Amino acid sequence: MGSDQVPRHRGEDDELPDDFGARPGDTLTFGSGSFIRTLSSDDAHQFLQRPDPAAIARAWAASAPPPDQAPEPRPGPRGLGRLLPAGWRRGGRPPADVQTPPAPPAVVVPAARLTIELVPQTSWYHNVRALVDEPTWDRIRRKVYRQAGYRCQLCGGRGPAHPVECHEVWRYDDQTRTQALVRMIGLCPACHQVKHFGLANVRGKDAEARAQLLRVNGWTPEQADAYIEQAFHVWERRSQGPWTLDLQGLRAYVLGSEYLRVVRLAAIPPDRGTRLDRNDTRRFP
Repeated sequence: MGSDQVPRHRGEDDELPDDFGARPGDTLTFGSGSFIRTLSSDDAHQFLQRPDPAAIARAWAASAPPPDQAPEPRPGPRGLGRLLPAGWRRGGRPPADVQTPPAPPAVVVPAARLTIELVPQTSWYHNVRALVDEPTWDRIRRKVYRQAGYRCQLCGGRGPAHPVECHEVWRYDDQTRTQALVRMIGLCPACHQVKHFGLANVRGKDAEARAQLLRVNGWTPEQADAYIEQAFHVWERRSQGPWTLDLQGLRAYVLGSEYLRVVRLAAIPPDRGTRLDRNDTRRFP
């Protein structure tokens, strides 16, 4: 065999001749131990022949251990592999058991004896106290105090400085955007503060108002917080547009001529520059 027919052996880092692979037996060996070898036409024909199933079965039977000889045990895992249960090694970590966390249970808020009544921002200054003069307001509130027996009509308590305060009860029709005066009631200062929870926030008294809401209604803190959040959602929605005043409920507290004067005054845009005094709740919900 001439020198130009001798198979050549090269490694992956060796320089390869341009005709490498043209001679049968040329072999390129890699660092991992795998190799590529050029076959002759006879060898290629032998490899491309269809395998004989019977020959494969005979070869398998010849290599099988005798029936009375147990097969050699499979070597156990070594290194860090021995710490991993079978079936986890390929992914490198145990299969994650993904579970959707259950949704937190909804907070059920029982019926409230003491409620929050936030006045929409577009209705600030549109109340009885802002529409009547001081003498008329004094006459109205003293009448309400007497009707309440100088006790809170919700909790039965009395304030330390003054027993009760006059609170206007309004009903809001979200369909017609009508704000109707229902009646006036006497409330202790603590319950009155809850009614105007927005003003309590501004004054830094929200914790006191929340505590009174819990006590009168017998609620848990979670129930009170859910109710407060919902009340402010309603206030935000109602503050998106103007409201039409319905003052029919005022007739029980003033004379006929006074009622007509108040109705006419309600049609005039309010003075937004009115100063907020200590007890004024007109500018905040």
